[in-house]
Amino acid sequence: MIKHSGKERKGVALLTCIVLMALSSALLIAVVFQELSTRKKFEMINLETKAQNLALSALEIAVGFLLEDAVAKIPTMMSLIPEAKVTFIVQETSKSSFKIDINAEYTAKDKKPVRSGLSGSFLIKTQDGKRVALSVGK
Repeated sequence: MIKHSGKERKGVALLTCIVLMALSSALLIAVVFQELSTRKKFEMINLETKAQNLALSALEIAVGFLLEDAVAKIPTMMSLIPEAKVTFIVQETSKSSFKIDINAEYTAKDKKPVRSGLSGSFLIKTQDGKRVALSVGK
């Protein structure tokens, strides 16, 4: 039987430790990169949701103007919040029928602008003495 010296055993132990540390470091780096990637995806989803909510709010504002019979007062562009701008395009397609196109842009600090578009067609009617907006499609 061959006997190994203490130095050889220490060398094998050191080599084993180095390999284990390299593997654990590689695993840690992979986990960190995955976390950063996931965080960026969720941040983008959050920004897209803000832009979509902005467009939906602007559509409701435009419908509110239509219900007040103030089509001429609908702005072509407005900034509902400091980081955003919204453009309105309202066309009367027939008597009391309107097509609304909304383009919303939300820009967070140091990020690219995120855009969302929304459109809808509405029929303005009077029911029980009140003006109502009926959605008739996109």
